[in-house]
Amino acid sequence: MKTIVLVDDDPKMGERLSRLLKPLESEWKMVSVGSSQEALTTLAAQPCDVIMTDMRMPGKDGVQLLEEVRTGYPHVVRILLTEPSDEATRGSAGSAHQCLPKSSPLKVFQSTVTRACAIQDLLSNAVLLKLVSGMHTLPSLPTLYREVMQELQSQDASIDKIGQIIAKDPGMLTKMLQVINSPFYGLSRRISSATQAVALLGLETIKSLVLSMKVFSQFESSAQTFFSLDILWNHGMITGRYARMIAKEQGVEARSMEEDAFTAGLLHDVGLLVLATNTPDQYTETLALMNQGIAESEAERQVLGATHAEVGGYLLGTWGLSDPIVEAVAFHHDPGRSTGHTFSPLAAVHIANVLEEQAAGMDGPSIVADMDYLRACGLEPDMSKWDTLCRGEPKRDGGR
Repeated sequence: MKTIVLVDDDPKMGERLSRLLKPLESEWKMVSVGSSQEALTTLAAQPCDVIMTDMRMPGKDGVQLLEEVRTGYPHVVRILLTEPSDEATRGSAGSAHQCLPKSSPLKVFQSTVTRACAIQDLLSNAVLLKLVSGMHTLPSLPTLYREVMQELQSQDASIDKIGQIIAKDPGMLTKMLQVINSPFYGLSRRISSATQAVALLGLETIKSLVLSMKVFSQFESSAQTFFSLDILWNHGMITGRYARMIAKEQGVEARSMEEDAFTAGLLHDVGLLVLATNTPDQYTETLALMNQGIAESEAERQVLGATHAEVGGYLLGTWGLSDPIVEAVAFHHDPGRSTGHTFSPLAAVHIANVLEEQAAGMDGPSIVADMDYLRACGLEPDMSKWDTLCRGEPKRDGGR
């Protein structure tokens, strides 16, 4: 049985959380404590899987507590409970994996905790947990992405407000304008404002781009020399566009599948950044094996015990991204490990990644589509159609 630690100095709130999470008591052991010190004592005394803490507490507040948990117990999923208007939440990006309003309904708390459990079961073999737990630069969900998401979820969300949020970050604004003015979009006039960019790209695309750009920016100061961040980001951008085109071509009814495919494509290699930054010596060994003709995933598993896809899926899972996105990232090289056999964002990203790498001439052994998986999904006849569909898209130089 897994353990979730609930931290709140208000006994009534602690009781409310316990009642809300009661349906999970057959799977989870709930431990309620009234202070940060009690929480740390609990973590030191027994294995714990999730900590959910109030923001406002006397002495050490929720952000300070989660920062200590991040340092001392990095494998524990960290959830911060806040009031919607709490400005202090903005300082939590380096500490909390997710922020939840204290007034969230039962289903939100349940889905968040259940997701944490499911992702751990899906991705957390002992080797992967040991690998991730020892990393010193595992990124947290960017604050700017939270702000954009909060605005999108508000009743009066607007393009102008989203543009104002992006404009507060000069680096983000510069990158966004670079994207909208690139050959990807082929516009006849140059775009110079965040509001114009948001209007042309669409809110869902903006949401995905903000997350991807901010994640990559967290690694800009890394001393790794294995690959160019610009090339890797461009690879994600093209893979995301291909994946969305493929999903649209399949005629999926839910627009959310197209957007999940795009987001997963953008972020499918985020685990590569995490591994290269945190395990440079081992990743050098991985590259040496790849140069000998061993496939990337197999080389990573031989040296590190886990693949960059699994690490990326684990990270996005702790951030609370949707199941289809996490699945697509975690299994984009090995889709046969998934339990589903219908068209999904995983199928779209797997094919998009194969087509993009083949077109670009990526270094290392060439990758091929998992035809057994495609046959199981009834998608094998569509390969030539997808290849033709994506050939007209912008290409880039290969190499990492």
